[in-house]
Amino acid sequence: MSAEEPTKAGISSVPAAAESDEERVHTPTLEETNAEILRRSWSRRALITAFVGLFAATFILSFIKYSTKVYTAYATSDFKGHSELTTANVVYTIMNMVTFPILAQLSNVFGRAEAFVLAVLFLTLSMVLYAASQNIATYIASGIFDSIGDTGFTIMQQVFVADTTNLLNRGLWSSLPEAIGAIPTLYLGTIVADSVLEHSTWRWGYGMWAIAMPICAAPLITSVFWLQRKAKRNGYHNPRAWGSLPKTEPLYTRLAQLVWFDLDLPGCVLLVVGLALALIPLTLTGSTASQRWHEASFIAMFVVGIVVIGLFVLWDAFGARQPFVPFRMIRHPTVVAACLLSMLDFFHYSCFSLLFPSFLQVAGHYSAGHASRIDNSLRVSFQVASLLVGLLMKYTRRAKPFIFFGVPLMVLGQGLQIYFTSMPGGSVAGEASVVTAKVLVGVGRGFYQTAVQVTIQAVVAKEDVAVVTGVFFAAMNFGASIGTSVGGAIWNGVLPGRLTRYLPDDGKAQAQAIFKSIVVAQKYAVGSPMRLAIDHAYRDTMRYIAIASTAGLAPMLLIVFFIKNVDLGKKQPGSAEVEAFERVAHEKDAAGPEAGDKKVAHPHGVAEAL
Repeated sequence: MSAEEPTKAGISSVPAAAESDEERVHTPTLEETNAEILRRSWSRRALITAFVGLFAATFILSFIKYSTKVYTAYATSDFKGHSELTTANVVYTIMNMVTFPILAQLSNVFGRAEAFVLAVLFLTLSMVLYAASQNIATYIASGIFDSIGDTGFTIMQQVFVADTTNLLNRGLWSSLPEAIGAIPTLYLGTIVADSVLEHSTWRWGYGMWAIAMPICAAPLITSVFWLQRKAKRNGYHNPRAWGSLPKTEPLYTRLAQLVWFDLDLPGCVLLVVGLALALIPLTLTGSTASQRWHEASFIAMFVVGIVVIGLFVLWDAFGARQPFVPFRMIRHPTVVAACLLSMLDFFHYSCFSLLFPSFLQVAGHYSAGHASRIDNSLRVSFQVASLLVGLLMKYTRRAKPFIFFGVPLMVLGQGLQIYFTSMPGGSVAGEASVVTAKVLVGVGRGFYQTAVQVTIQAVVAKEDVAVVTGVFFAAMNFGASIGTSVGGAIWNGVLPGRLTRYLPDDGKAQAQAIFKSIVVAQKYAVGSPMRLAIDHAYRDTMRYIAIASTAGLAPMLLIVFFIKNVDLGKKQPGSAEVEAFERVAHEKDAAGPEAGDKKVAHPHGVAEAL
């Protein structure tokens, strides 16, 4: 065999003359072999096609998110079941949380393309069910499919970007698809929805997306499928994949291996049951009736849920062969710190934002649309900041400085809202001040969250990137569910009492009616004694919520010190691709110039893995 002839592994060999006691020929491992095959299977044209498909599908998904929200009130009013959506939100929250790690695990076993297909299938099916629903039960069931599909596509989008980019570029590319889709659709989505309702019905508003979503996702799914098949033809072998199980084994044996070991069904069941038992009391009491914590059944349900979650942690740490959430990640200080940061951030966000638009409409005297645009300033600034920090990380090769910058900025922005929600003299701060505070929070989140996500992907082994990303996003949902509960509990506990205290004697009987409906609250003329009392009660309540939200953010100032300062230009630990490149390059140097005519391309040059 000549010096330039590749081995079966696809990695150039080293001449026998170069072998010595100090320098030995390296035998490629399975991971290195797979890495080289995957690298050779990618092409620039295939990557461009895949990313164009990703951008198109993400854009349509953003349109779906922001336009279909408008139809909810109309659809549920037709079914006379608007109040039942509160209970349904409990199920949606749980499904959001468990879908992140579940689909990440499925993508490792079956493949990235298959996971994309599953997510798009659930999204399409949900739109069909929404359009065809004839009762509130079917409408709520449609929301479950929607939740799984939306969450599944989000996590696969991030995993796909992590697979096909290096650490230096990952911050930018992980933010770009969402930013391009979200910034225009935040405003265009409501315009499209209004037009649909004017010229058609809410059913067509859902149904048209059942046609658009599969068409726009087709280029992405097709290209990823083609690349996976090409890699397999070139010799790629994933020992955990369903197709790798011996065909001589009975079907039930292979299914048991898949479900019990590879997908960790026991861990999945424990996680779902534990979250359901723990979150149902939190969500129901916080959003509708905080006094129900006095009921023994609610306390028992919450305690049992915490115990079951503890059992899940023990099972994945000591009992699972292929852990649903690998325990080695839970033990990593950076991963734990990152999950705590995301939990506290979304605790604060859900706690404060739950009723902030209602507060702006009543106490700030803004219209519904104007209040939404003020609230959306946080989302727009977040998307812009995430793109900026992605570029900055590319050229500075560091992520931690942006975490140190972003977290204090968030705390400052949220802290200002304690003052802005209840100004001296009895008023709400002006629009410019409120938007400034929102922008500070959005920019801070864009900086810290983008940097943290890239950091945790850098500190774990390559095969754990999909799962650790899913756990990171699941932690956000967990914090959000608690924040919704706390915000709702403060609102329900404070506002009725403040209304009763501040309303004139002849208006105290209206306290409950005003508490239950902002329409009733807004019917009183601005400046009248009744409206002044209502505004005062709203300001007091929102100030308490702002204090709780800021207190939730404060620990983040200490947690940031536990995040590792990663050099994004260095190899990822456990990354077979980079290790293969470095070893082969070293062996070629040792072999001399005659073995160096054929360059070994760095695996990050085109893509890292599928």
